[in-house]
Amino acid sequence: MAMTETRPAPQAAAATAGAPADRAGLAGWLSTSDHKRIGRLYIATALLFLLVGGVIGELLAVERVSNGFDVLTAGSFAQAYTFHGEVALWLFLVPLLLGIATFIVPLQVGSPEIAFPRGSATAYWSYVVSGGLLIGAYLANGGPSGGQPAAVDLHLLALAGLTVATLLGLVSVLTTALTMRAGGMALGDVPAFTWSVVVGGSLTLLTAPVLLARLAILYVTHHFGGSYDLNDYGAIGWMFSVPQVYLVAVPAAGVALEIVPVVSGRKLRRRGTSMVIVGLLGVVGLGAWAQVPSSFDDFLYVAIGLAAIVPPLALLGLLADSLRNGRPAPRAALLLAMGSVLLLLAGAAVGALSVIDGLDLRGTVWEAAQVHLVLTGAAWLGALAAIWWWAPKLYGVVLSEAAGALAFVTTFVGTLVLAAPDLVNGMANDVPLRATHFGSSGARALNAVSAIGGGLVALGAVVVVLSLLAAGLRKGQRAEADPWGGHTLEWSTTSPPPPSNFSAPVPPVTSPTPLLDEVDA
Repeated sequence: MAMTETRPAPQAAAATAGAPADRAGLAGWLSTSDHKRIGRLYIATALLFLLVGGVIGELLAVERVSNGFDVLTAGSFAQAYTFHGEVALWLFLVPLLLGIATFIVPLQVGSPEIAFPRGSATAYWSYVVSGGLLIGAYLANGGPSGGQPAAVDLHLLALAGLTVATLLGLVSVLTTALTMRAGGMALGDVPAFTWSVVVGGSLTLLTAPVLLARLAILYVTHHFGGSYDLNDYGAIGWMFSVPQVYLVAVPAAGVALEIVPVVSGRKLRRRGTSMVIVGLLGVVGLGAWAQVPSSFDDFLYVAIGLAAIVPPLALLGLLADSLRNGRPAPRAALLLAMGSVLLLLAGAAVGALSVIDGLDLRGTVWEAAQVHLVLTGAAWLGALAAIWWWAPKLYGVVLSEAAGALAFVTTFVGTLVLAAPDLVNGMANDVPLRATHFGSSGARALNAVSAIGGGLVALGAVVVVLSLLAAGLRKGQRAEADPWGGHTLEWSTTSPPPPSNFSAPVPPVTSPTPLLDEVDA
């Protein structure tokens, strides 16, 4: 079977339900090429991997409360540390955001399906298989400094498989956004979330091949007798560092720009400015060039690290202007979206300080705090805002506002409690990354506080999972097509959408807010 399919023209497909229906039951889910099912599979699988990463994270936090090792050994601590980061990025956050984009982007641009539907399905299953191989590699004593050479090789191959799966999934989404838009819709008219996916996804397509090349070098070197330890891991560790870490949070900015104007009951003023802000956030997150320590003293590295404050600060000002000029309704999605932007700004400020050479913060737990603010805070809260906002399309129901507010409080406060002690330990106590021995009881006490923060974040994740499970049991309680008064095309179809997304041809779109224009007409 080919990866692409011959289908009717987009308008005809939307009118005639031309997308083939999936088979019923488990076989339908296993063989699906419907982007809506694939998106839901991504979300569910990423949340399962979140549970794995959360358990490892808490084990690491417990080990840092006292000197020495209580649960793990020295070798397993180092492997658990890298495994935790890889799960958080490659098995959880990136696939979660990719799954949301796979579901939502075709609806937002008025397409009856995703480009390369079988390619999108192949990307998902490649992610599942590669994720399983990554876990198996660590269980078999692989990873950096692993004791089993075959398992170490498997670890590198699994990371390469995850990278390829991400690239393939992004190609499907980006092709949809760039070539399958409704008639009349210019690229400048696409919704903010789709634009953020175009920016973040396009730049990821530029950086991921660099990661693949690094993985290939490490594999060949190790496979033929060379070393692969934590020092060598730095060749791919730039994916978790300033400035590359900001790239993962770009879709969260798009989510906030979708939610705030609708909840405020106003069009977003200065839409062109908002698109520039998202573009700048992507540009400052392009970090494949900053791989070696010698680049950390370059003017470009320092300038970009400092400039990274500007996009989230400008975004916060733009969103605050919308809230001030509108009448915002109290929604959980609004709390989650604004919390995401605030933590992104905090993470950018912390990252800016880390590039100042005189402060000597690089290589300390200050860097871990910055990653937690951007990934655990901004990116995760942005994904939660997207799930609560688009739940009517994703699952056909409106999620609990109380549960969403609880998820916000536990995740937002938990992230701050998780990160703040590491900021103090990095600045005042010079505690290095992956440290297991601490010179003062104060540092250990701060580690205990950080562990409590991690527990709060984990509690928020449990709330999210329970909310989604409860939504799945609420059969027969279908949401309205547009419960929020949305501005963009996805709210013009049923909740959940039909197989071909739209039951009638999508009329020409000449505005970023076509549904709002209909109300004003």
